[in-house]
Order: sequence, then structure tokens, then C-alpha cells
Amino acid sequence: MRKFKRTFAVAIALAMSVSMFSGCGDKKDGGTISDATATDAQSASTEETTLATDNMDLDKYISYYAENVTLGDYKNIEYSYEVAAVSDSDIQSSVDSFLSENATYDEDKESEAKTGDTVNIDFTGKIDGVEFDGGSGTNYDLVLGSGSFIDDFEDQIVGHKAGDTFDVAVTFPDDYGNDDLNGKDAVFTTTLNYIKLTHTPELTDELVAENTDFSNVADYKQDLKNNLYNSNKENALAAVQNKVMTTAIDNSTIENIPEDEVAQTANDIIAKLKQTASSYNIEFTDYINYAYGYDDEEKFNEYVTTVCQETVKEKMVVCAVAKAENITVTDADVDAYVNKMAEDYSTDASTVKSTYKEADLRYYTLAEKVMNFLIENGKNTSNNINPLDDETEAPAVDETTEADTAEDAASTEETETTTEE
Repeated sequence: MRKFKRTFAVAIALAMSVSMFSGCGDKKDGGTISDATATDAQSASTEETTLATDNMDLDKYISYYAENVTLGDYKNIEYSYEVAAVSDSDIQSSVDSFLSENATYDEDKESEAKTGDTVNIDFTGKIDGVEFDGGSGTNYDLVLGSGSFIDDFEDQIVGHKAGDTFDVAVTFPDDYGNDDLNGKDAVFTTTLNYIKLTHTPELTDELVAENTDFSNVADYKQDLKNNLYNSNKENALAAVQNKVMTTAIDNSTIENIPEDEVAQTANDIIAKLKQTASSYNIEFTDYINYAYGYDDEEKFNEYVTTVCQETVKEKMVVCAVAKAENITVTDADVDAYVNKMAEDYSTDASTVKSTYKEADLRYYTLAEKVMNFLIENGKNTSNNINPLDDETEAPAVDETTEADTAEDAASTEETETTTEE
């Protein structure tokens, strides 16, 4: 949770702290509920309530948050830095995604649809003869048997051919999450346009050369492995950051948490999330259930408040360590941090600066320096690698194929037989 490595659109990004050092994004899908979390972070900082600390110079800022913290042990914190190996299945997953992206498609307009087929459909849903919001779609690809649609919707498509128009009768679950639909009977007038036949290409040098910066499969796979390994290093570093920061906080005595800041930040977050839900024409309760797994608004609000409180506690300890160790940041440090963030997320520095308040960017830069200090003054119990300067590389990809393995086994067996004779 500590590494400031996250997608540029994150839910609960909100919380203005090192707790955003890792996060999650969500797939955008053209204005449906599945992209409801995608813009939370982008709007979270620019319209937040102004805090008393926003206009303080750095020394006053640090003193303000450090004032009510009595630090415990924050040096020599033990941690384990272990980078997960990249498996063949990890590489294959990336290869499969690449092949899927380069697949071609045909339209089958003769066969009957069966379970497992991907069908392209148009549908219009009605309740008591009246269309309802979100109940219609055109050119929608649906895998029959996937359970993507409610009730037995998909089963009622099986057996139809392209050009067929028919009614699909379903009942929404009682706990569907929309008061207008819960438990309601609906009829979807559906047209099957075609069965989508997918042709997945083989991984060849030619395919790689046409669609990547590499000329052959071996180099492409090695690049995949390198990227996956670097990602694993980032995850391992994030775990270390979480360990040292959590330990430093747990070892400290924190008093007089500024509850006004906690409340203001929580209110800002809730307001932004409600704006996001509204922009996609979904109920807030549906949104938080989908994005965060909460079906109770009051409990979700309590969760957000707790996150904000822990965030402020973390900020207090960060500033206390900075004060004790005379850690500060310069404008150049902030610019370097912003530029690195822009590079990581394929944007530009001006976008970063317009998305986050100046005080937040200054704090994030300070927090990263404090985090590095805790790691440098901690103790790696698993190896002698400095997590902040890990220059290890991914091993070479093993290009041995199943055929090669079988051939080697056969050769070995033949040799053993000859020896016995």
C-alpha cells in the first residue's frame, strides 16, 4: 500500500498520502458500470476542500503534523525483500493476450447458436411494456454459458440463428442492486445478428515482427519476462515499504489526530464518488457495491473515514521522522518526482500538477524520501540486496519446447536400451 505507483485513475486515490503508493485501476468500457471507478482520482484533488496546511511552507507543514507524535523505534526495522520468479505460465498469459489482440473474426450466419458460442446481439428490455434505463444494447458480444447476463437469458438464445428475433423472458434477482429492477419480470426483444468465430493466430516471428518492436519470438518473450520481473520487483519493494512504514507507525504514539482534516477528506471522497456514480447514471449504492463490495452506504462511509484517519496518522509519522532526521525537499525534488510520475503513467508534468494540489505533491515527495530513509536504515533479513537499488535481471527465457523435451527423453531411452544390450 505504500509505493506511490498507481494508475492515474484510481478509486480512493483521494486520501492524499503515502497510502496511495499502490492502487488499482479499472477497465474502461464505454460508459457502463465497469468504468465507474475510472475517473475518481482524476477529479479527486482539483476540487478538494482547502486544508489549513495547504498554504504552509514545508517547515511549518512538517512541524504541524509532527507535533503530536512521539516516535518509537523507526531504525533497524527488519523486513524481507523477495522478488517472485516469473513463471512460464506468467509469460504465456501475456502471450495469450497478445494473440487475442491480433485475432481475426468471421461471422457465421448459418449455424444454430450453442453454449460456448460468442453471439452478437441487439436487445431491448421492457418491464410491463415500458423500456428501462440500461436495458438495451446493440452489437453486443455475449458468450453463451458465461453467466454474464441474469437468470437464464443466455440459455434462451441457444438454438437460434442469425436474423432471428425473439423474446427473452427473465426475472431480475431480488438483490440485483437497483430498486427499480429488483425482483421484476422483464422481457428482452432480442435479435441474433451472427455467431462470432474467432481465429487466434500462432505465435510466429512474422506475427511478432508485424506487431511489436521485435523481430522474433525469442526476443519478444524475453522482453515480456523482463517486464514481468520488473513488475515483481516493484511489488516486492511495495511490500517492504508497507512493512517499514506500518512498523514505524505501530511503534509510535500518536495523539490529537486532526479530525477536521479526516472529516473534510472523507466528505470530499464521498462527494467525488457520488459525482462519478451520477455521471454514469447509476445509483451510488450500486456503484459502491460494484467498485468496493459494500452494500451499505453507512458502512462504506465509515470505511472511507477509517482510511482517511489512517492516512492522516501516516502523514503525522512521516513528518515526525522527517523532522527528527532533518529530511526536506526542494523544488527540484518535487519536479523530479512529478516528472517520474508523468513518465510512469504516460502523461505530462502539467497534467500531474493540475490533478494534484501543490501541497500534496510536496508531501508525496517528502514521504518517498522518508520511506527510502526507513528502508536504508532497516535490515533486510532475506538477502543482501538493497530494495532501492536492485539491479538483478530476469533469467533468460527457456526456449525448450515440449517436442524438444520428448525428443530428448526418447534419445535418452534409446541410449539406455543400447547400453543394456
